[in-house]
Amino acid sequence: MRFSLDCLVDSEDELEDETFAKNDYSPCSSPGSSVNINEISFVNPNEEDESVPQLYLPKKKLTSLAVREQSGLSEVNFDGLDPELERLIQRLDLQAKLPAMQGSKLVVVAGRPTEARGKERDSIRDEAESVAYVGPEQMLSAIESSFSSRLEALERENKRQVERIKLVKRQKEEERQRREQEEKRKREEEERRKREEEALRRRKLEEEAKRKEEAERLKKQQEEAEAKKEEAKKKAQEQEKLKQEAIRSKTVSDFGLIEQKFRKYKDKIVSIKRDIIEPVKNADSALKTLLSRHKRKVNPKFGQLTNSYTQLQNIQRELCSLVDQTRDNQLAFLWILNFIAKAMVHQAETEVRVKPESALPLGKLAVNLMVQYPELKELLMARFVKKCPFVIGYTCSIDNESGRQDMGWKRKADDKWEEDTFYDERMGGMVTLFAVITRLPLPQEHITTQTHPMPISNSWHMVARIANTPINLLTNSHFVVLGFWWDAAASEFVQAYGNQGTKLLQLIGEDLTASVAERKFVGAARLRILLEEWHTTGIKTFPELVA
Repeated sequence: MRFSLDCLVDSEDELEDETFAKNDYSPCSSPGSSVNINEISFVNPNEEDESVPQLYLPKKKLTSLAVREQSGLSEVNFDGLDPELERLIQRLDLQAKLPAMQGSKLVVVAGRPTEARGKERDSIRDEAESVAYVGPEQMLSAIESSFSSRLEALERENKRQVERIKLVKRQKEEERQRREQEEKRKREEEERRKREEEALRRRKLEEEAKRKEEAERLKKQQEEAEAKKEEAKKKAQEQEKLKQEAIRSKTVSDFGLIEQKFRKYKDKIVSIKRDIIEPVKNADSALKTLLSRHKRKVNPKFGQLTNSYTQLQNIQRELCSLVDQTRDNQLAFLWILNFIAKAMVHQAETEVRVKPESALPLGKLAVNLMVQYPELKELLMARFVKKCPFVIGYTCSIDNESGRQDMGWKRKADDKWEEDTFYDERMGGMVTLFAVITRLPLPQEHITTQTHPMPISNSWHMVARIANTPINLLTNSHFVVLGFWWDAAASEFVQAYGNQGTKLLQLIGEDLTASVAERKFVGAARLRILLEEWHTTGIKTFPELVA
């Protein structure tokens, strides 16, 4: 423990200490080289810190007056204390600094005995009996005891202060830890709150997304249900419309609907040119080369058809192979189907008109291809209607050029209209193929899975509409067409419609021909002959294919 002298004396001694410090030599200073160590006594011998000086006092041989008197010494010869030190010691209030000695009065005798001090010595001798004298050794011991007690008190106070500081530090550390824990708890609480808020927000978003998805799903289901209802309603309306149309066709034909149907197929021809033929002309050379090669292979196939079923199958396989090679290219696929449809109608227009029974293998090939490639149906019907509108029962006046064009008339090289006979034969050949297609059954493998692309009802519509055509629009061509149809499909027609079919044949063979008797149409005359043959020998039909 480190102390300075200033901490061990009272404030009233400060002035004296200042005076004492001015002297060159002080008994309270640390011992120098001129001081004999045996002549001094250290006040704080255990102090080892260099910053705190060691305090010492000079050792003097002092003897109390009472001792000198007992020993019989008349004169005392001894070294006295330093005058300055003696003066300081005399001024010390030892009663306040040192512990009391059994209530006795403490008197310190110091100094050198001289004659000048005789009176003072006598006075002291007088008081010897009642006063206890203390020598320097006892005084130093008392001072050391006082210093020790004060040091102990200071040490205890220091320990108490250290403990107090430690306690304060511990309290501050505990407070700091408490604040850190509180801040950590607050941060964790804030993070937990943020996580909960984020999780809640995500849940709300997910729930909102699920609600929207569910609403969209329900809406879609509702829309699909409504669409299905609407589709079913449209189908029901269409079926009802077809029923009404069938009923009307038996009695009176709706020529407005026939006109709409005719224009629809005319527009189809325009779209074929725009969307199929023209794009192929502008296509790359590889595609054009492929289609040109297919065209050269397809063209002769229809002329190779015979009454042989085996030959028909071979040609059908070859044609299907050519068509399948274009499946990956929709444009090429539609182009080859359109070319096949066009080739079929052209074959009927040129070959079937002179040899009607050749329509049977051609018609079988057409039915088989339409079953395998449904896109062929609309293309073939468009080609039929363009060149022979009789197949849908369409008739218009041919008194003008547009009327003749609509009815399929052609101009010759001299820009004159073709002969009536040539026109009638062309129309008859195409109607023959159309009639054969309508009365042929589906291939055996497709009977239970598909419907007929051009059923026998198409023949009913054609015949009934021609029969209901106004008399002023009827021409020889109408009766020629009916005669070709009769040869191609009348027998199967009666089998399909029974009495209703018989009545329709009787109507066109007798009543319709009678309505134009005065105009002496050749086609009407032949139709009456077919009616008479039916009544006498039955209806003749084309011979079936052979193996």
